[in-house]
Amino acid sequence: MSYGIKPDVTSLDEDLKLLRSSKFSQEAISDIKTWILKSVLNLNLDDYNNVTLLELLKDGTILCKLANELIKQDGGDNDSIKLIKWKESKMPFVQMEQISNFLAFARNYGVPEDELFQTIDLYEEQDPAIVYQTLKSISRYANKKHPERFPVIGPQLSTKRPRPPVKGKPKHLQSSGGWSSMEYGFMKGASQSSEGVVFGQRRDIV
Repeated sequence: MSYGIKPDVTSLDEDLKLLRSSKFSQEAISDIKTWILKSVLNLNLDDYNNVTLLELLKDGTILCKLANELIKQDGGDNDSIKLIKWKESKMPFVQMEQISNFLAFARNYGVPEDELFQTIDLYEEQDPAIVYQTLKSISRYANKKHPERFPVIGPQLSTKRPRPPVKGKPKHLQSSGGWSSMEYGFMKGASQSSEGVVFGQRRDIV
């Protein structure tokens, strides 16, 4: 009997992480970086050529700027949505707090819970793909709210179609009670015995 052999299986979380990672090529990551810096913040991309997207986002300042720009498009600083306060800092707890504030904004902006990353996914780069997914999702909601201002990364949000109207019942099926007992399977008290149906024996049809 052998011991210490690790089974050749992976957890569900690991499988989902691999699945998400497979969806984001370097080109897709570059598109997200371009959307944030150029399309939303109107910054010069050349100034950030030597910085990866995760490095760019890690201190939370770019994320807060992104959130504030989207908030301004929705009407600015009002009682319902406040602009996020941020500052450049080397202190980890400040950086993580700013990431957390961005996530609170993203949740209120409409991003579903299953498409939101956790602070540790970005700060410790534990799951970069879910970070990309969150930003991609934000672009969809921004495009839906302000299509003239923000392009979308990937497909747009689908619009839910209303259910087609249900046709009324024909008059011959309508009754005083508003429904047809015959339609719902009521057969006026008919049963196996009254109809002469006997299982296990021959039925007299004469």
